[in-house]
Amino acid sequence: MHQSKRIARIKELLAEKKELTTKEIMNEFNISQDTARRDILLLVERGAAIRTHGGIISPNYDNLIPGYEERMLHFTKEKNAIAEVALSYLRKDVVCFVDVSTTLLKFCQKMNEKVTVFTHSLDNVLAMSLKPYININLLGGKLNIENRFFYGMDTLQKINKIRFDIAFIATGSIDKEGIYLVNQEDAAIIQCVIENSRKVILVAENQKFQYKVPYHVCSLDKIDVFITDKPLTKEQRNFFNEDTEIKVINKE
Repeated sequence: MHQSKRIARIKELLAEKKELTTKEIMNEFNISQDTARRDILLLVERGAAIRTHGGIISPNYDNLIPGYEERMLHFTKEKNAIAEVALSYLRKDVVCFVDVSTTLLKFCQKMNEKVTVFTHSLDNVLAMSLKPYININLLGGKLNIENRFFYGMDTLQKINKIRFDIAFIATGSIDKEGIYLVNQEDAAIIQCVIENSRKVILVAENQKFQYKVPYHVCSLDKIDVFITDKPLTKEQRNFFNEDTEIKVINKE
């Protein structure tokens, strides 16, 4: 089949399924991995797909994920409970990083330890601003208005000079290959933070296993603690290392 016909058919499949793996494309057209990758690159160049770790998704796929303001309205009890568990890992005088997340915003609102906090989140800084016992450091840069975080080369350079005792991070989606974020700039920041952290704590609702977003952050062997709202299935638990601590909140 000529490439133009394959591309048209791939677009049809993508509109129907919202996501395709490289292997699915290879099997559908009985083509080699190199040929499938060339098709993928062409689709990405034309804006017809977003490349992910292992395949492609529809350009409209991330519209299925609630925006920041909408997320603030959902899972309030769960977010509060996850934040409370995350706070139990905080110790006096530690140096920590706190990610952009509605759950971690609640974490910042509840924080009552004398600690040093670095964050690229505008809302996190505002939440902690009336707490004089917290040493607040905003990692500045260009502001992403929609998701209210700062990013840029200066941000990455600052992070590379810091050694965090604990990093509290969030995610847009989770699968066996790791965690992912919607924004490429945000993903680059969290990758850098993880490499410079002694302990990494991931907070996320179980529903993140159902989402698919494009930018890979890290494999799950980088996660020391995972705090979530529902017990993991056997398959989900096997995504993580045996020594990764899984904490499920008590909803009672």
